Amino acid sequence: MVVRADPSALLLLWVAAALALCHCGTGEICPSKDIRNNVTNLRLLENCTVIEGHLKILLMFKTRAEDFQGLSFPRLVMITDYLLVFRVYGLESLSDLFPNLTVIRGNNLFFNYALVIFEMLQLKEVGLHSLMNITRGAVRMEKNPDLCYLSTLDWSKILDSVEDNYIVANKNERECGDICPGTIAGKITCFQTTINGHFGERCWNQDHCQRSE
Repeated sequence: MVVRADPSALLLLWVAAALALCHCGTGEICPSKDIRNNVTNLRLLENCTVIEGHLKILLMFKTRAEDFQGLSFPRLVMITDYLLVFRVYGLESLSDLFPNLTVIRGNNLFFNYALVIFEMLQLKEVGLHSLMNITRGAVRMEKNPDLCYLSTLDWSKILDSVEDNYIVANKNERECGDICPGTIAGKITCFQTTINGHFGERCWNQDHCQRSE
């Protein structure tokens, strides 16, 4: 007899573990956030542990890479609807911004998508290295000309189904040179799976493996 873990119990476990790791204290449950135009508006996320709704970060045309240095929101562990990032200039990774984002529930979706990254001209990696579960909805990553570390992700470990994912018009995989942690030292440190006939390590960037259950 096979006993299957209750998905709701797993979600609670992941979120509890993330809260413990980030030393978040009580934090706040925040409503939907629509953050645009100015990088200082990201400070609205400072005390959020859970966003009950969606998070949009978009239309920042004057920002540069240095504007995001030192910006981090480690308290945030869950978004109940969706995360959308669109035309935020200078942002190269979400790794430091959301180091403990563990769950995107997808209760309400953006045109059937729970994670959307679109026309991010300088984004080099997604970097959401704590992300364990997208409960409902698909992933859309489109027209991000510098975006790498896509072929090293196994979305089937995060989503129930990858059929509706739309990942197109990003940087050519052959031009990326993605390196998982330990590769330079000749070590295999990340778990390995087969995707489209290719067996390899799964990682978010050169510093973080993709987490398995």
